[in-house]
Amino acid sequence: MSKKRRKNRQAVKQTGSEQIRGSVETLSEHLFWIADTCSVYGVRANGKTLLIDCGTGIRPGADRGAGSVEQVFLTHFHRDQCASAPAWQTHGAGVVVPFSEKRFYEEADLLRAGYDIYDNYTSYYPTFGPLQDVTPEGYAHDYEALTWQGMRFEVVPLPGHTFGSVGYLFEVDGERVLACGDLMSAPGKMHEYYSSQWRYMDFQGHAQHLESLKRAEALGVDRVLPGHGVPFEATREAFGELRSALEELYALFHGRRYEYFHPVFRRLTPHVVEVSNAEAKSYLICDDAGHAVMIDCGYTDHARISANPHRFIDHLTPHLERELGIRTVEWFLPSHYHDDHLAGLPALQAKYGTQVVSSPELKDILEHPERYDMPCLVPRETHVDQVVNRGEAFQWRGIDFYMEQHPGQTLYHHLIRFEVDRRRFLSIGDNISGACFREKRDYIHSFIPKNRTPVSSYGDMPRQILEAQPHVLLTGHGGAVLFDEGKTERWQEWMDRWQALFTQILDQPHADMGMDPHWVEFYPYKVRIQPGETVRYTVTVRNYEEDVRVCALRFRSVEGVGLEPQEVEMRVRGGESSQCEVEARFPEAFKTHSLPVVADVTWNGQALGEIAEAIAYW
Repeated sequence: MSKKRRKNRQAVKQTGSEQIRGSVETLSEHLFWIADTCSVYGVRANGKTLLIDCGTGIRPGADRGAGSVEQVFLTHFHRDQCASAPAWQTHGAGVVVPFSEKRFYEEADLLRAGYDIYDNYTSYYPTFGPLQDVTPEGYAHDYEALTWQGMRFEVVPLPGHTFGSVGYLFEVDGERVLACGDLMSAPGKMHEYYSSQWRYMDFQGHAQHLESLKRAEALGVDRVLPGHGVPFEATREAFGELRSALEELYALFHGRRYEYFHPVFRRLTPHVVEVSNAEAKSYLICDDAGHAVMIDCGYTDHARISANPHRFIDHLTPHLERELGIRTVEWFLPSHYHDDHLAGLPALQAKYGTQVVSSPELKDILEHPERYDMPCLVPRETHVDQVVNRGEAFQWRGIDFYMEQHPGQTLYHHLIRFEVDRRRFLSIGDNISGACFREKRDYIHSFIPKNRTPVSSYGDMPRQILEAQPHVLLTGHGGAVLFDEGKTERWQEWMDRWQALFTQILDQPHADMGMDPHWVEFYPYKVRIQPGETVRYTVTVRNYEEDVRVCALRFRSVEGVGLEPQEVEMRVRGGESSQCEVEARFPEAFKTHSLPVVADVTWNGQALGEIAEAIAYW
């Protein structure tokens, strides 16, 4: 250890801030460390202090002088790291939390109230968050950077201890340091293991811990600031000893060694590449100068983080230039909104500033997923930079892409067609189930009713492929396959029979009313409210029948909620939708955590009950 570093580690009696109490050790001129229920780190700049984690006993005092704590960055939601965060927030400090764990801070009370002790297979301790809800000033988004007092803190995803853990990478006093949370506690050591088994007898967290150690080692830092334990020098041996032990533990259990993830690229033509081992197959269309467009960006991981919310760990972009010569991904074209196809977009945007193209029909669910009750949502809005209408071309470096909304696996689904290297490509997302590729059978449909796929659209899926006559189909979970007209015609017969059977068995005026759970739909679906707040909802009613129908809506809620109007009657033309608005005025005091607003629906004279809902909660 250098003389400078030894000098910087000498302890001092005070920090220049009356807000901080405890045994303080100076690490360098602008960096100090406090031992509490976790290791708390302070960064000083311009008379202000930033804390990384805040422990339990380190709390604000009465006097807020020039050296007071201005900002708190948290690495994960466990109380030993963040119990005093609400106290700092009350005294004016801004608190930043990992975006992937926002619900453990913002809804800690609800999580505890709703915790099911008979859910025997959840093992990640969701109730171990702060004692009171924390509404953060901001979020630590993976791969993005936070700035404070002119300093830059890069957010590094480090899942393992928890699925949303992050580290903060920054430079201070000439050193490159990583505050790693509970990834490590010392060279070759981790503070505890039980948090790393996220599901019963499962090694998902264990595998993510290995990948995170490898990622942290590759950052080339000088010093590691562990969430528990003493700061230490970042040598290869410090990481390698722990990695080696965890690798051996994995091998002892599984009977095979752990293999770190590496993307597999399959070149379909000189300018079209498939990421073959992504969770959902992803496709790159590139030119000869290092620019690319990407269709989908699925999870690239051996142990996908399936705890909610899902999280993309970027094992992809470090290999694009090195193996494919791609220096930037300029545009992103989603086949549909599902997380396994969209999760990697924020990483592309953070690294390349990637822009997004969409049809008008998918724009809102991409930009406001929180307003919908749909499966597989990415819990983060996606700004759409360009809307392409049906029949129009999105032009990129001499290539025309046609992107149109067609119901497939989900109502919110694109077909994307383009021609490159004298080959016609058609991206169909998840219209064809990945199971048929795994089981080596004829095509079958990816069937999830909550995705709102109309029964009447089932036969359209193969028909659209036959009309396009592509050379290559880009499928969501089977990879690129050559178009086989005979196989697609057999699928057409399969889908027509599938549609006929559902039309036969559904006891509804129209089969789609028995397949679409949201033919009467509130927008937005779920909203967090404050006492006394007013929310305006739009209610959309879809008539799948051919003739005009009368729909009567009677709105209800729990005690104390005022609704205006309370009743609406509308005539809805065949094959069309009609809308109305209802305003909900919520009380100043609540008896429940949720305040649902429901619509009691009478359709063409038949009472159907309260079949549509919106949820307000606090």
